[in-house]
Amino acid sequence: MNEPGSGEWVLVIGAGYWQIPLINTVKRLGYKALTIDRDPDAQGGRAADKFEAVDITDHITAIELGRKYKIAGAVSDQTDISVPTLAKICTELNLPGPSVETAYNTTNKARMRELADKCGVKNPRYRVCTNVEEAMDGAEVAGFPCVVKPTDAQASRGVRKVDTKSVVPEAVEEALIFSKEKRVLVEEYITGTEVTVEGCRYAGDSHLLCTSTKKHTPPPHIIAMNLDFPAQLPDEKIRLLEESYFKMVDALGIQAGSIHGEMIVNDDGVFLVEMANRGGGSGTSSHCVPEYSGVDLLEANVLYAVGKEQPAFRTKNRAGVLRFMLFEPGIVRNISGLDEARKIDGVVATDLYIKAGDELKPATMDTMRHGYIITVADRIEDARVPADAVERTIRVNVSRNADQ
Repeated sequence: MNEPGSGEWVLVIGAGYWQIPLINTVKRLGYKALTIDRDPDAQGGRAADKFEAVDITDHITAIELGRKYKIAGAVSDQTDISVPTLAKICTELNLPGPSVETAYNTTNKARMRELADKCGVKNPRYRVCTNVEEAMDGAEVAGFPCVVKPTDAQASRGVRKVDTKSVVPEAVEEALIFSKEKRVLVEEYITGTEVTVEGCRYAGDSHLLCTSTKKHTPPPHIIAMNLDFPAQLPDEKIRLLEESYFKMVDALGIQAGSIHGEMIVNDDGVFLVEMANRGGGSGTSSHCVPEYSGVDLLEANVLYAVGKEQPAFRTKNRAGVLRFMLFEPGIVRNISGLDEARKIDGVVATDLYIKAGDELKPATMDTMRHGYIITVADRIEDARVPADAVERTIRVNVSRNADQ
């Protein structure tokens, strides 16, 4: 077994669009980036020093690669799917990283519910189900409307709000498609303000770095479309939010790394949605947290992974917007204004996931969004101005079918 920091290679688990900043951070810190992804054409593969077309859930092959390259450490970010693999690699190769138990606690929503109950953090009424019959009974417990979701998926895959009993079977069948363990949660639909919490734990100290107020598309599919940093809540609600956050960090057994949580705040208190031992997705950890708090989470993660853990302290307290773009369904004919939008004052980053010739379908999950905007300012009101300007500047022309 190699000692942390003894090799020149760092394994980055995942090579999608949002892993590129992590790959670049590995290289900036003087290490070679070995990257894996099941997609042989993954964008991050071109940014890495070495790319292997390996499914990120294939921990056996990943461990073999780790031994072959004598890796100094392993890292992942912005995706739950890679966390169990990361834990198994770090355990097997004696590297800093999450334990297998913590990886399970922070990627399985049913387990999170159990641990929240034990530590006193509020949960919606819920039942864990394996089939439609159990889910029908669970819906009666949860009440209507309720939410049906896989216990072990991410990015809103298979998540639906259900208003009537007649829709439960369809929602359960859809959720089971996205669940590897073939279990679903049927839980009470909690109304209130959904809030994200972005934090970390290094050198034995947990920190809450950023909060945001989150808005979604209308049901039945619940897709995040806008996050305002910081969360627009009264001080007392923020205090309760922080209290629940720190309780869950301890309950989940998180020892180090980035921490992304989602909670709902209403007059009855703070309710857990989920919490993960990784950075928030779609640029939250790579762009938003550094801009708004001053903490470079990606650098902190890499240094921890190679045995050079350092404390992390907030040095900024700025505001910003993370907004997503959806365009009309159809075939993309042409796109304009993107370069111009990137030059707008206050824009940290903006990009599209789509190109001319792509077919745009009605979005049913987060991964079907078409682009993003990240802005920064001293006040949230000022951060919204460049986000609005980007939406006016970028133009995506679509036709209803390929012949038009």
